[in-house]
Amino acid sequence: MPIKRLQISGVRNLQPLSLTPALGVNFIYGENGSGKSSLLEALYILATGKSFRHHLLKPVIQHDMDECVLFSEIDDNRLGNGRLGVRRSRSGDKAIRLNGEALHSQAEASSWLPVQIIEPNTFKLLSGSPQERRQFIDWGVFHVEHSFLDQWREFKKLLQQRNAVLKKQQPDWLDVWDKGFVKAANAVNESRKAYIERLLPVFQHTLSRLDANLDVELSFYPGWERTSNLIDILHKQRERDLQIGHTQSGPQRAELRIKVDKMNAADILSRGQQKAVVAALKLSQGVLFQQETERSTIYLVDDLASELDEKHRFALCQLLEDLKCQVFITSIEHNSISDHWKPKGCKMFHVEQGHVSDKTPLV
Repeated sequence: MPIKRLQISGVRNLQPLSLTPALGVNFIYGENGSGKSSLLEALYILATGKSFRHHLLKPVIQHDMDECVLFSEIDDNRLGNGRLGVRRSRSGDKAIRLNGEALHSQAEASSWLPVQIIEPNTFKLLSGSPQERRQFIDWGVFHVEHSFLDQWREFKKLLQQRNAVLKKQQPDWLDVWDKGFVKAANAVNESRKAYIERLLPVFQHTLSRLDANLDVELSFYPGWERTSNLIDILHKQRERDLQIGHTQSGPQRAELRIKVDKMNAADILSRGQQKAVVAALKLSQGVLFQQETERSTIYLVDDLASELDEKHRFALCQLLEDLKCQVFITSIEHNSISDHWKPKGCKMFHVEQGHVSDKTPLV
């Protein structure tokens, strides 16, 4: 699924650029503040419509520019060749085009560029809110189950309608909405549950390669007590739901529970161990995605040297190489990784004051 060509303009301190990345590993090095992370951020926005560094896109646009423009040429072994472009303006306007045709949702663009990010905030996957872990699950389900997006949209619509009834204190309408709500909730739940069941053995194998001393258990909580039917729970919680004005149980409360010795992993693992677990989770999704779709994930790894110790760092690099996927890795010094890891056909890019130059040694 490699990006064959990338063009960026109007993003933070990056000067307008056009580069041809390696189909495999791309090392991006430069001083702090040079623009390394901004290059990965641009790729992430192209793939997801969001920044991994800020909850708003406005700060991403260069201060003296009205918009940023991102463009890529993609060669996907299943979908074919694609030209994906994104334009985001300071006013909030946006446009997404694929092969010259306007796309009406970010999901269509994301399906062309399945991107995983590993960077400092990624490690909130263990210590952050349940929403972080729901998003992790849904990334995987979305990219392997074509029906999931429609399932999720239907559930979200019914959840909003049920919550509106609760806020208006109209209990007589709840029996009408609950039947459809439960049906949509069960569809979302089954897709998530089946995905986690398939991910579990992949995760255990991947984690053993990153750190054989870690024994981590994953379990899926659907958002309500597993031994009870959701319709029964809604009936029992109806009075409380009416009091607080929203639905307490359902897929909107789902959770991936990550434990060691029956305790939350975030509470007992060292920071280094937590990073290894999160890296294993991210890599496992790429492995499963490749197994089930015959396509590859693109990995963006920001400042790898500061996030993992040497042992875990090179175990991660070997796993990435085994995936035979496209990777973009940033570091301050060009030799912090590449002196020890030189995958075939890799490229090296230097970033200085927003200028990106190809420093791949000539063979």
